[in-house]
Amino acid sequence: MEPEVVFNIHPGPYWDWRIAVDLFLGGAGVGAFLFAIGLHAAFRGRYRRITQTAAWLAPILVVGGLIFLLAKLGRPMHLWVTFTSFAPTSPLWWGGIFQTLFVIGSIWYALQWRNPEANPKRRRVGWMLVPIAVIVGAYHGLLLAAVTARPLWNTGPTVVAALLAFTTTGIAAVMLTHLVRMKIGGRLVEGEHLDHFLDDMKPVRFILVGTLAAQLGTFFLWWLSLRLGNMQDQQALAAAEDAVGTMFWTLGIGIGLLLPLVLASFAWWRGESLHRSMQVRSIFATSLLILVGGYFFRLAVVLGGQAVLPVPSLS
Repeated sequence: MEPEVVFNIHPGPYWDWRIAVDLFLGGAGVGAFLFAIGLHAAFRGRYRRITQTAAWLAPILVVGGLIFLLAKLGRPMHLWVTFTSFAPTSPLWWGGIFQTLFVIGSIWYALQWRNPEANPKRRRVGWMLVPIAVIVGAYHGLLLAAVTARPLWNTGPTVVAALLAFTTTGIAAVMLTHLVRMKIGGRLVEGEHLDHFLDDMKPVRFILVGTLAAQLGTFFLWWLSLRLGNMQDQQALAAAEDAVGTMFWTLGIGIGLLLPLVLASFAWWRGESLHRSMQVRSIFATSLLILVGGYFFRLAVVLGGQAVLPVPSLS
């Protein structure tokens, strides 16, 4: 009997939309947590309600992302193997360890916000978790960049784009959630409360606009490094544009970055400071667009990085 070799080939990309959801929700959760810490520290407790929203949102988003990741990887009960193994060269190992620590710590931090009044213990817990949050945020960029076989992912701007993306999506998620919370609580119709909220959000929106502009610059450098790179980089970029180019440019860049900047500029030009309802609609719309675009950007990068490259000829 002659030996027979059988190859089991996984149909389509191995990393699918569930990985993109994990990267999106995990990054936004880290961004929400760092937003809570930074806002509370910079303004000395002035933004207590929105900081409270951010603190509770952080672990919810990260846990949501982990659920989708485990659904993709399968065998969730084997998660304990991560803690009994030692693999410091594996981004997945670092992610498993530090995401678990972050989830536990961020829940502990959120519980300190049951009472929005001053709490010295809450401040200590928050700053203690900052290094872990930064590691988890960097992991969401390094997870792709560490795959050297994928030229689309294995670039420096990929990591920078991930760090900027969790900042924008984290802030957008907090602002959108807090507006919904205010609507449910009936505080959007309270003139004085609404005025204070919108005035307080001005510096936050400036930070958001600046970060969106920085993201655009990073994406341009990322595209340029691939476009002017070696033959493999150029082929990876061409294959990705053929596979997910429309999604990336229309939903990721157009909807997630350019349109929010255009809407914010239009609202400012129309004098939104004199029309509180326009400001509320502008914050809601731009936050929603950033979140939608942020997810589709990650999905396009995950799928595009796995696009099939042409096989080099030996002749």
